[in-house]
Amino acid sequence: MKLCDECNKEAAAVFLKLAVNNKVTETHLCQACAARKGMGLGFESGAFNISDIVGNMSGYFKDFLPPEKKTLRCRACGLKYSEFKESGRLGCPECYAGFGSQLAELLARIHGASRHTGRAYCGGAALKLSKAEIGRRLDELRAELKAAIAREDFEGAARLRDAMRQLEGGHG
Repeated sequence: MKLCDECNKEAAAVFLKLAVNNKVTETHLCQACAARKGMGLGFESGAFNISDIVGNMSGYFKDFLPPEKKTLRCRACGLKYSEFKESGRLGCPECYAGFGSQLAELLARIHGASRHTGRAYCGGAALKLSKAEIGRRLDELRAELKAAIAREDFEGAARLRDAMRQLEGGHG
């Protein structure tokens, strides 16, 4: 019989296994400690509802943030990183700079990369690119063009050729 990790008195009735930053943490709680953490499981009524468990655990996960992320704040608006993690909303434009490395890590987990590689917005003022950025994008387009021709994807190759012409003519 496993004892509760919080009170070390009662038998554990709730077993949590969390993976945070590639680190697995196991927590064992008795019914009373689980209820204090906001995880009312419906044991009292005999009903077991998984949506109640998941819904009530959101506050519990912030306990697993590393200490440096719990105390990290935006210098301009004072928003804590832990508050951003709860709400999903930044407080001001300075939050992007203040939480830069954390946001890059988050974007990499969500999208697979932290650098935008999709289409650029075409409306409004023309996008200003440095010569180095133009060269890098042209190199990428040339590699994609070569691969499209090898696949005999001539429509795709034509689109890539047009994109290269636009990049060379519009910004060169």
